[in-house]
Amino acid sequence: MKLYKYKSLENLWYVLDVLVHNRLYCAHWSELNDPLEGRYEIYLGEKSSKIETLMIGRIEEARDAYRISSLSADATNFLLWSHYAGGHKGIAIEVEVPDDHANLCQVTYSPFSSVFTDKLQTKEDMRHLFNGKSEEWEYEKEYRIICERRFFQLPTPVERVFVGPMLDDDRYAILRAAVPSHIEVIKTELDRSQGVLKVVRPNNALQPTAKASV
Repeated sequence: MKLYKYKSLENLWYVLDVLVHNRLYCAHWSELNDPLEGRYEIYLGEKSSKIETLMIGRIEEARDAYRISSLSADATNFLLWSHYAGGHKGIAIEVEVPDDHANLCQVTYSPFSSVFTDKLQTKEDMRHLFNGKSEEWEYEKEYRIICERRFFQLPTPVERVFVGPMLDDDRYAILRAAVPSHIEVIKTELDRSQGVLKVVRPNNALQPTAKASV
């Protein structure tokens, strides 16, 4: 599955770390920008608050072990370029992760939290804390790498990078020189009449999918 990591170029070292070492940084869940990350509820019926206190400690200890790298299924999402790629001056790195990889999950958008009962929680239950987000985030078309390591090693090397339409020519030239030679650097352009991003290359591999008016 081809997925996209949106990055600003304000710190080129972080970008080159992905491209040279073929790895994604995985942030602790508390570093992410959604204040509702990792939310949950406990339902015990008439059982004592002492049990609930013990459960909270166990759940939060397990939750704190996880780290996350966020990706999108969409390389031309106007809002993602605005929010995560330096206001269209950054890049979207194309990565490939097998659909069935154990660390990959597709985010489900729902108003509901994870609910725990007195049933003993498994490690997979703790991962599910990060499989869902509220419906406001649905535009991101997010997939996540969820693991317990600081870096996730990509199964295959990065081959393509998409460049935002607002990056000036001087910085584009520097980026081209810095990116390893085996990686294709592809420009995007802003279609102002349609309010979409388009890929600038012969036989475009990607079609614009997100309007500026979203």
